[in-house]
Amino acid sequence: MKTVDVTEYRDGFASTSLKIAEEAILHVEINDMGYDVIISPSEITEFVYGNLLSEGFIRGPDDVTSYKEKRKGDLIYVLLKLRTFEPSFLRKNYNIVWTECGSVPEIQKRKGERLKKIQCDFKLRAKDILGIQKKMRDRISGIEKTGGVHFSALFTNDLRMRHFSFDVGRHNAVDKVIGKNLLAGEDFKDKVLFTTGRISSDIVVKCLRARIPVVVSKNSPLYTAISLARKYNLCLIGYLRGKRFEIFSGKEVVEDG
Repeated sequence: MKTVDVTEYRDGFASTSLKIAEEAILHVEINDMGYDVIISPSEITEFVYGNLLSEGFIRGPDDVTSYKEKRKGDLIYVLLKLRTFEPSFLRKNYNIVWTECGSVPEIQKRKGERLKKIQCDFKLRAKDILGIQKKMRDRISGIEKTGGVHFSALFTNDLRMRHFSFDVGRHNAVDKVIGKNLLAGEDFKDKVLFTTGRISSDIVVKCLRARIPVVVSKNSPLYTAISLARKYNLCLIGYLRGKRFEIFSGKEVVEDG
């Protein structure tokens, strides 16, 4: 857990601090083929063995003939060898994210990619941000009864809902509204992304790539996401609930009233 200073809005602005969950990128390399997982940086060995067993790669711990673990900042590398291994099995797994040369670039960046700082050219009023909740409730009425799904929406800079999607995966829901905006030929620089899921570093990177200047969630951002948002000037708002929200980055974008 990390403690971060934030600006809270609850009938006015106030400074406070919150404890935030951490995340790391785990790269698992199996017999020279690998996959990545965003994970809380604890009990890594237990996760890897449990994942190998639950995914059908091994039947017992003796099937792992070599295991090495090392950490570098927010990256965790596990290099292992299995007694028997079928590479084609990995290719059928939807959750696999392939990497080049068996390495993981810093915080999900692609090889040669240079992320740029965000320039937000509009302001948001606090009461209008609070109003997102009602707009989402009106939109998801009926859908939410199914349970088990995340919702995302793209709003214009005057907080009119432009695109809406839902999916069992929070990343998928975000990608859907980004895709709708892209296919509609609309700009991203005047948009606000809302998501019901927590904001992890990969969600922040998606916004940086699309050039979306503001992201809002009803849930918590993770520590690495906050660090990235502050580094690249992304306005990051979390814990949008009732009559409150927390500004983790980009306080200058939000006005009282």
